[in-house]
Amino acid sequence: MNYQELIKRALDEGFTDIEIYSQHQKGLSISVFDGAIDKNTMNNTISYSIRGIYNDKMAYVTSEDPNEDIDFIIQKLKENAKVLTTDEEFEIFAGSRDYKVIEKEYSDFYLINPKVKVDMLKKLESLVKQKDPRIVFVPYCRYSEVDVTTEIVNSKGLNLSNTNRFAFIMVGAVSREGTDQKSAYEIKAVNKFEDFNIEELAEKVVKRSVSLLGAEPVESKFYPVIFENEAMTEILGAFQSMFSGESAIRKTTLLLGKENEKIMSEKITIVDDPFHKDAIIVSPFDDEGVACYEKDVVSNGVFKTFLHNLKTARYFKTTSTGNGFKAGISSYAGVRGANLIIKPGTTSLEEMIQDTKEGLLITDVAGLHSGSDPASGNFSIQSTGYLINNGKIVRPVNLIVVSGNFLKMMNDVEVVGSDLDVSYRGVGAPSIKFTSLSVSGK
Repeated sequence: MNYQELIKRALDEGFTDIEIYSQHQKGLSISVFDGAIDKNTMNNTISYSIRGIYNDKMAYVTSEDPNEDIDFIIQKLKENAKVLTTDEEFEIFAGSRDYKVIEKEYSDFYLINPKVKVDMLKKLESLVKQKDPRIVFVPYCRYSEVDVTTEIVNSKGLNLSNTNRFAFIMVGAVSREGTDQKSAYEIKAVNKFEDFNIEELAEKVVKRSVSLLGAEPVESKFYPVIFENEAMTEILGAFQSMFSGESAIRKTTLLLGKENEKIMSEKITIVDDPFHKDAIIVSPFDDEGVACYEKDVVSNGVFKTFLHNLKTARYFKTTSTGNGFKAGISSYAGVRGANLIIKPGTTSLEEMIQDTKEGLLITDVAGLHSGSDPASGNFSIQSTGYLINNGKIVRPVNLIVVSGNFLKMMNDVEVVGSDLDVSYRGVGAPSIKFTSLSVSGK
């Protein structure tokens, strides 16, 4: 698609401004089962989201055809503009003063022989089965890679491009002892192929599965609770909309009007860091073309800022924080963190456990979508983990529900761990120990 020709023709046809947002995505997915290839698929697609301001209305058209007729695109934009009834103000962004140059090493995953990837999966599956005789089943062992280039070009002179490359492996394990059966999974995402360690991955998934054999609920009461890093990351992700300017406009966040007020323990600092060294995806600009930058959202417990796209920034008479991101090619740019991360402390998970007389280590949480309410901060989540007595893990625990309020919990922090986990979904947290949470069991 000739972007400059499309822009010129659109302006000649009476458009005030026009912008082309494109994503070129290459991908590969391989899975093995019982030592044989179960699935092997590739994709190579280019998608376009074209928007233009015509008669003071912002119209959109999407396409997956790089040879789409320019006249057809312009005509569809005009037709879509004519049926719009909103008087909302829109903006096509002219560009930020500076954009950070990304210095990150990636593998060209698609240049690596597919046989190498298949052999790696077969070896991983075999390792999982061999690690412990109680492993009876490996339900899935998958490799996926993504290579995506995002471009934004518009009539105001903006011309941006960024590429992210990563791959991940997901492996599951089912263990059995007598009639008791437990399942677990592990995901590892990397930017460089050589960073895969299948021995470590097999060890982790097997240990997680067999360690849950014999799990039972605990007595219902209040416990000190340690959320392991991956579980804490899931919880932060469930409540991240609390920091969104969109939630502030809708008045569905408890943080409205709380800027520069203490809302959490002074032990908590939450940053939005698009360039974090452990992040899988890095972004020099958001999907509106605004430069991304590192910012404190919560600093030593004090709420510093909502995250904004152009629309929410305009509503609050401030500037975009570079957090306007699309959920998909055809969606508008909503608000979310680039890499929303709770800064780690200096205490290891092992030290947290050793310093706990009685408590729970929660390693897995489920039902967060239905069990958490970012508007009120309340949560009630199904959890799995381990009972701690006198500084030692004594047995596995399941079929419990941990309940509380996110902001209250984040004010009751005892220790912030050093073991930061950054998910490829753009959220990260270390293990954190909380003074007391309600646990419903038996």
